[in-house]
Amino acid sequence: MPSPTVWQETHWDGSWLVIPDLHGHAARLNVALAAAQNFPASRLVFLGDLIDDSPRRRLARRAPSSPGVADDSRLVLQTVRGLVELGRAQLVLGNHEAMAAASVLDDHRPLMNLWWKVGGREAAASYGWDGRGSPPALRADLSWLRDHAHLWLEIGPPGAKILLSHATRPTPQRYASGLNQAGDLLPSDEGDDVVWFPLGLESDNGTHIQSLSLLPAEFIASLHGHMETPDLWTLLDSEDNPAHQLDLNPARQELALMLVSAEGRMTPHLIPAK
Repeated sequence: MPSPTVWQETHWDGSWLVIPDLHGHAARLNVALAAAQNFPASRLVFLGDLIDDSPRRRLARRAPSSPGVADDSRLVLQTVRGLVELGRAQLVLGNHEAMAAASVLDDHRPLMNLWWKVGGREAAASYGWDGRGSPPALRADLSWLRDHAHLWLEIGPPGAKILLSHATRPTPQRYASGLNQAGDLLPSDEGDDVVWFPLGLESDNGTHIQSLSLLPAEFIASLHGHMETPDLWTLLDSEDNPAHQLDLNPARQELALMLVSAEGRMTPHLIPAK
C-alpha cells in the first residue's frame, strides 16, 4: 500500500479524501495521514487553516493553554507542502493562512494584531520567531502558500461536481471569473468572504441559508471548514443543494473526513483525534 508520502499519478482512481482544519495540531495531521493509508488511491484535499493552534482551541480540548508556546504549525504546513509538491494533495486557503501571509509578507499591522491573538503567536514560535526581524523559513512557506493554495476547488465527475472552499461559497460572478488562487483574494476591510464569512453562524443543522450563494451548474454540493459545529452540519441553499461543514468543535476530539468517490458519492468518516 503506498504511503501518503509515496505517490504517482497512476495510483489515483479519481476519488478524494477531504480533510478539514488542522490548526497547527500534529495529532490531527497524524490521524488524517493514517486515514489516508486506508485510501491509497485517493488524492487529498486540505480545506485550509493548517496553522494556529490557539489557546482557545487548546482549552476546548482541555489541553494546557500556554500562550506563546510553539504549536505544530511548521510541521503541519511543511508536511502538507510536501504532499502538494508530490501531487498527492491540493490545498484550499484558510483565513489563518491569509492572516499570516498578510502579517509576515505584507507587514499588515491590523491583521498582525488579530493573528497574534488567535494563534499566530504560537505558529510563529514554531518557526522560532518572536515577531521581530524577518523569519526566512516562515516567509518561504507563506510565499509558497500564495503560489499554490486555492480559494476554491472543484472535484468529482461532470454532473456530480462538488465545490470546496474554506468558508462560504464564491458568488456565481466570482466563480465565473476563475480567479481562485490565493493571490486573488479580494481586498476589503472585512476580508474576503470565501475565506472569512462563516456559513450559517448560529444556524441549526438543516437550516436553509438565504445568503448562501447558489452552486454553478453540474454541482451537487459543497464542502467547508472554518465554522466549528458540534456535529457534521449540513446547511441548504434556496435550491436545496447542501453545504456540508466538516470542522467539528475541538472539544469533540474527532476529525471529520469526507471521502468523495470518483462518481461523486460522499461518505463521512469520524475518527478520534486527541
